[in-house]
Amino acid sequence: MVEPLRRVVLDTDLAMGAPGSDIDDGFALALAVAAPSLELELVTTTHGNTDVVTATRLARELLSLLGRPDVPVVRGASGPLDPRNRRDHRDPAPPPDAGSTGHAASELVSRALAAPGELTIVAIGPLTNVALALLLEPRVAAAVREIVVMGGVYLEQTNVAWMPGEFNFWSDPDAAEVVLRSGAPLRLVGLDVTRRVRLSRADASRLAAEEGAFARLAGEATDAWITFQEQAKPGEELDHGSCALHDPLAVAVVDHPGLVTWRAAHVAVETAGRVTRGVAVADLLRWQDAPEPNCRIAVEVDADAFRELFLQRVAGLP
Repeated sequence: MVEPLRRVVLDTDLAMGAPGSDIDDGFALALAVAAPSLELELVTTTHGNTDVVTATRLARELLSLLGRPDVPVVRGASGPLDPRNRRDHRDPAPPPDAGSTGHAASELVSRALAAPGELTIVAIGPLTNVALALLLEPRVAAAVREIVVMGGVYLEQTNVAWMPGEFNFWSDPDAAEVVLRSGAPLRLVGLDVTRRVRLSRADASRLAAEEGAFARLAGEATDAWITFQEQAKPGEELDHGSCALHDPLAVAVVDHPGLVTWRAAHVAVETAGRVTRGVAVADLLRWQDAPEPNCRIAVEVDADAFRELFLQRVAGLP
């Protein structure tokens, strides 16, 4: 019996194609298109790596390059959730004003409620759109199949004083906290795991030698991004000679969950700390009277298996 395709919405702050911008969000979109067991039915865009208008344009351009201009792209939030308007997901009061949020949150609500138990949201940018959808309609938490998030750091730290939380959580910690408190089934793939999965210059050359237009672009972009990071982060040895595949790992675990080791946890996010904005605190449930788990976090990854899967799928793209 053939398994049905997993229906996926990708929520992204895609910036691949903008000079000096990260490339892994574009690679994540490509992986979602390439995965034979995934049905990418919608892309929603948000602020983060770039402004939402640019993210929307770049997402459409990349889908065209990938041969999937039929996938709709819906513009979302232009900035983080206003904490003055944030409401507990259990509050029946009206939702916050969505004047600058685009239509992404409403689209997420309608699609989730139209197909209970079927839709997987993969969120690889700040969680503003997902949080707004949950605030607009709390039933989304029970309607989605799951929400897979690239965000947070759980077993390590960023070790960056000006950005103590992982970028996506740091950009909108209030939204991250709304999602974590929603009761939705959550799997979180954090920076401490994603920075272990990497592409080298040799991998870039391998991609650049492929026949597909996207693979060649990916190879060139990887080499350029490695060079950019070497110059921008001279004290970070990990980013010399390779670059991390943060966002693509969150896509890959949708249909290959065994690529990582999962652990139940209760995660909360600091929203107002003087020096800890966006820091995720993961209780690993080791003590008596531990809080109830609200998610599963990735704690280990088979980096070689993921890298090979990524390279093979990208090589097969047109």
